[in-house]
Amino acid sequence: MAHRSLSDARWREAAIGLAMVAPPIAVLLFLIALPAVQATIFSLGIVPSDNLVFSTGQHLIKSDAPTLAVYRDLLASPFIRDDLWLTIWISLLSVVLVAIVSYVLALYVRFGSVPLPRIVRSLYLVPMFVPVVIASYAAITFYVDRGVLASILHVLGLPFASPAYKPAGVVITQVWFNIPFAVLMLGSGLDGIEQELIESAHDVGAGFLRVLWRIVLPMNLVPLLIVLTFTFIGVVGSFTIPFLIGANAPQMMGVAIQAYFSNYNQPQPAVAMAVLLFAICALAGALYVWATSRSGKHAVTV
Repeated sequence: MAHRSLSDARWREAAIGLAMVAPPIAVLLFLIALPAVQATIFSLGIVPSDNLVFSTGQHLIKSDAPTLAVYRDLLASPFIRDDLWLTIWISLLSVVLVAIVSYVLALYVRFGSVPLPRIVRSLYLVPMFVPVVIASYAAITFYVDRGVLASILHVLGLPFASPAYKPAGVVITQVWFNIPFAVLMLGSGLDGIEQELIESAHDVGAGFLRVLWRIVLPMNLVPLLIVLTFTFIGVVGSFTIPFLIGANAPQMMGVAIQAYFSNYNQPQPAVAMAVLLFAICALAGALYVWATSRSGKHAVTV
């Protein structure tokens, strides 16, 4: 009898747990998973007649069976290839710069002298509370040919080449906007490293670079991988910053997708580009999972 009561209690707990997770799972399925599957099928040439947005688009490729013709036409276009390579290049460069700048800030805040780290901590958090639209317009005001920076350099008699409306402007703004999350993530990992471990390494003759390479980086690898992955995914799929600061051509894929979908009324190429971006982000996520699984197998040695 007691065993039956215990079994009933476990079933009730399981039912309550399922009831609690059912709403977010339903939202995930109906608002994300199902539209993603429908979009993928549409990009393979199967056009649903009951979807007016898809079925009334221009230059549709229709097929009774799945076909890669949409992707072949897409990648055959030199404009799309330029947009894709620009997106990947800007994303990788932004990731590298975010990692370097954020790691330097996180290391200084963790191991620097008081009170400057507190001031730095307050400053690097500012972009977190600035909406991306405001940040983009602020960057334009600061970096345009007759902006704040150009005026200051003109007074000093120094030349200035504006990065606004160029890939450089997109990279600078992306780095500025992604620094707070990166520093917070890296800083949380650095806070978990015991000070006694650092001091012990110094006692046996390890210098700063050796401590950084042998202790800090291995023990803080997972937060670093999280920063790299999420920054890459965020930059790859960004729209506002490249739309406001980037050049007209080539464009990042987020801007190109919006143009094809809304301006050109070509939803099929737009959806296919979105699927390509999803595949790239999924690959980045897979690399993150693989790297984190391997990182746990390595021991820290001085």
